[in-house]
Order: sequence, then structure tokens, then C-alpha cells
Amino acid sequence: MILAALLIGSVCFAQNVDLKLRKMNVPASGAERSAWVGSTAMDGAAALDQGLEYAVAPKAFDANLSGNITKVKFYHAYQPEVEEGETPLTNTSYTIKIYTNPTLGGAYASMGFYELSATEAYTQDFTAGTESGWQEVELTTPFAVPSGDFWVAIKANNGAAALPVGGAATAVEGQTYCQYDFTSQGASVLWVTPEFGSQGNTTLYTLALAIYVDDGAVYVPTSDFEARFFGGINGNQVTPAEASYTLTSADQSLTLLPFFANNGADDAVDGTVTFALTVNGVAIINNPVELDGTEEGTIPVGGWYNLLPEPYSYTITAQEMIDAGLSGTVNVCFTISYTGNDPDLSNNSHCIPVTLNVTSVEENIAEEVSVYPNPANDMFTVANAEGATIVVVNSLGQVVASIENAASNQTIDASNFANGTYFVKVNENVIKINVVK
Repeated sequence: MILAALLIGSVCFAQNVDLKLRKMNVPASGAERSAWVGSTAMDGAAALDQGLEYAVAPKAFDANLSGNITKVKFYHAYQPEVEEGETPLTNTSYTIKIYTNPTLGGAYASMGFYELSATEAYTQDFTAGTESGWQEVELTTPFAVPSGDFWVAIKANNGAAALPVGGAATAVEGQTYCQYDFTSQGASVLWVTPEFGSQGNTTLYTLALAIYVDDGAVYVPTSDFEARFFGGINGNQVTPAEASYTLTSADQSLTLLPFFANNGADDAVDGTVTFALTVNGVAIINNPVELDGTEEGTIPVGGWYNLLPEPYSYTITAQEMIDAGLSGTVNVCFTISYTGNDPDLSNNSHCIPVTLNVTSVEENIAEEVSVYPNPANDMFTVANAEGATIVVVNSLGQVVASIENAASNQTIDASNFANGTYFVKVNENVIKINVVK
């Protein structure tokens, strides 16, 4: 199985993802059972200073919780060596807290900075190692879900910790909070909603923190898959795909990176994951992968993954779509499916409309100009091209060869060309050729 992992390490990229934040392993039938509550979706992380906390408000996810809280799950990042200007993550000691009857107020409440009035009903210390990863901590004493509101918080005790950010969301107000030290500004340590961005243009994010509520029923492992197209990767930063694309010439191409995430409570270790790409419903790629619980046969919680070989992208040209009889607006879709327990299927597909607005198909080849052999191997000839300008581009639109004032029968060295489709432009005319080694 080819499994490329993209663990995105920053929150400074633009996203607009409506994350499904709820009781995480209520199956599609809606039956109640013991479950993780909160979110393990994690697109990146910010720094949480020593002594500060972040919290989840479980009843904002599911108002009808009952049973005992027995475990807490959060992400621990240990990264003492970082680039200049970044905060080293050195915290290894945490305190798990449960607050009951939380009330937000204070002098700065109208500005979104809150003092917390609550009862600290439970505390438990936990020591993590120097290896980053998800921590699933069992409570020493199960804590009964109270009748009123409550928070579960994680405190960083001996260094800066990761504040795991789960992506921009549209309706997460009241579900997660974090602290910020305002003492340098004349205030104190206050609670805030996790917002990032420039002043006046902030985006609300969720935080990756979940609790396990045991209501006495059977637990079913959950892996909630999400499919998403990206536009590109630069280091550990991603470029979101556009909402739509328009191709205006036959040799234009569209390149997308289909990645998927497991936002569920558990690693996917059993069943079949199917990675599919379609154009107007016609399958281009349909790749089922059997999971077996080994390192290569597991889809972990958190991070983004891809089952394509490097550069992990899919490219299609306008001409290829035209040759397939497509016109107008077509849908390019990526779907990830799982035969295990995936309770929310609404985020398993990501489709992008692509409009073919080709004003000049540029295949009006002059009869006297030809290219042979086709398909070619290490060399091909452009016949009757005397004095012409010849440009050869690949399916990504990159120029791979260029000749001015060509000979009548101009040879082109293709020994360094990769297998694929190329477009030979002879002045204003275009001939498509395939290179097969």
C-alpha cells in the first residue's frame, strides 16, 4: 500500500471546513452506545505556553450525555528543536481537569476574553514521553457525567505544549476554549475561543480533545473518513483547492491532490478503504486497500494521507476531457469509503466543478505538418516544419523542448521525456503525441 502522510504543522493556511463535531461513534442508524465525545480532527497546531490550559465542553457536542467519563484523548507534541521564530514544544507533564458548572464572565467578556467561574471537581497528573503522538489516558477514578454543564481541560505543566487545531469550522462556538496570558496587557490569564487570523478577519477553529463516556453499552471502534482536494504542497504547508476551475484552452491542465483524513476516535485497522477518482461519474482511479492492523495496513487518527505515488497528484487536461466527449461544466470528484464503522458519510466525497470554456481547441493541424512515429520512444520527427517555431509541452503545461527556425524534417530528442502525453506546437497548430518507453 502506498500511503503518503501529510502532517500539517501550522495553522496559517486558509481553510473552510465544516467539521462534524458530535458524539463520535454513534453509527448511521443512530443507536446510542458508549462513545468518544469531542473531536480528534487535527489539521495543525499552535503553541500553548507553560501553565496554560485548553478545554472541551462535551455537552455542546451532545446535550444528552450520561454515564461515566473513563478516558481522555489528546495530542502530545514534543519538538525541542524548531526553526528560528517558532516556539519549542518541551512539555511532558500534564494535568487533566474536570470543571463543573462553568460560567464565563468578567470585565472583558464583551470583547471575547473571559474569566472562568467553575468548580474544579477532578484533577489527575499525567507524564508523557519525548515521542509525539496521541495520548489516551485512563482516569484513575471514573467521573460521573454531571447533570449540568462541565468542561474537561488539559494543562501544560513544565513547558510549552501543542494546541492541536482541527481546522476552520462554521459552528463550533462554545465547544472548545483555550487560555491566553494577557498579563503584559494589564489583564490576567483569560479564556478565549480558538480564533486565528488578522484583526477583524479571524476564523474560529476547533481543538482536538475528546473524552470517553461509558454508558454501559458495547463500544464500536469508529473511523470517520473525510475526503479533500488540495491544490498543492510546499513543505508542510498546503494550498487549498479552489471552489471551481475554468479551462480556456485545450492544452490547459488541472492538477489536484486528493488527500483523506481519519477524524474518528480510533485508528482504522480492519476492513477495506477504497480511494476513488471520477470525472462526471466515470471512474479514473478505483483503488481498494485491505487493512490488516500492521503499520502499513493502518490509517491512523490525525494527519492527511494519500494513496497515489509521489507527487501525490492527479492531472487531467482539457483536451483529454474533450476527447472523452465532455463539454460545459463537469465534476471532478474524490471519494474515500470504508467498510468499517464510518458514522458520517457526508464528508466522504469532495467534488469540484470544472468548466470547459475552450475558445480555441488548437487542433486545426495544417495538413502538410505531421509528427511521427506516434507513439514515440526516444525520438520523433516533425515533418514539413521548415522555418517554424516548435514548442513541446507536457500535460502539466511545462515546456520540455523549444526550437526556433526548425528544419523541414526536424527531429526532437525525447530520450529524457517521461512516459505520457505531450503537445507539439508548430506555430499556431498543435499535434498531440504519446511517449512510451
